[in-house]
Amino acid sequence: MSRPRIGRRQLEGIRANLTDRDLDILKSVATNRFLTSGQIRRLLFFNKPTRAAAVRSANRTLAKLADLQLIDALKRRIGGVRAGSSSHVWSLAPAGERLLEATDRGDRIARRVREYEPTPTFLEHNLAVAEVCLTLSEAERRGDITVLELQREPDCWRAYSASGGGVARLKPDLAVVTASGDFEDHWFLEIDLDTEPPSRIVRTCFRYVAYQSSGEEQKRLGVFPAVVWAVLSSERKSTLQQRIASESRLRPGLFGVCLLGDLLPLMQTGMAPQENGHES
Repeated sequence: MSRPRIGRRQLEGIRANLTDRDLDILKSVATNRFLTSGQIRRLLFFNKPTRAAAVRSANRTLAKLADLQLIDALKRRIGGVRAGSSSHVWSLAPAGERLLEATDRGDRIARRVREYEPTPTFLEHNLAVAEVCLTLSEAERRGDITVLELQREPDCWRAYSASGGGVARLKPDLAVVTASGDFEDHWFLEIDLDTEPPSRIVRTCFRYVAYQSSGEEQKRLGVFPAVVWAVLSSERKSTLQQRIASESRLRPGLFGVCLLGDLLPLMQTGMAPQENGHES
């Protein structure tokens, strides 16, 4: 049985009793579409004295927001029931969307209320992209990297004129600008979970070449970002590197492939200047 809709006055009363961190949780879930309890804990409860204290505080807060009908837990858990409370996956509930709309009318927050249970493939990819964003946030907090800009979908998508006419769209998972010394590094990131054949990855690479040829990104930035595929296994890394290198029409140096765990070190050091990722 569905719960009754929360009225405007009731929602105003709920809003008056929310903390800044409560609102930050709602905004983070809305921006990322889905987040696990563990990811929310690492993102917003990192200042607790111990991990156990952070877990308890995060769980209490998430339970409160769920009871207020502002967020919903998916039926599916990441890692199964044995993974504990950190395995819960949260999405924004309709009342949470309405509350954010009333609170942040001037902010560009992606409102993403789910209408159905996501497929496992879609959910795992979404959480993997969110994990990359969280890793960058944690690294910046430690002083290991400076993130000047981070665009998620659909803000990171790029429209350009297709060769045959009409409008084409490039849809990276993330567009990021980082700083290192006197340099800015520009990145298009693709998070690959080995769910698509290499031939489809190659077709996506050709779309990047078409977008680079359009000159649209260079007009805005003066450079074209490095395109990096972050993968789960060394075997997948080798496969994609070989397939990309075997395509003579793909421009050398534009694409990089690395293990997901090596993405942060790569972004800290930057790619070689000939890979078009630097701006002084």
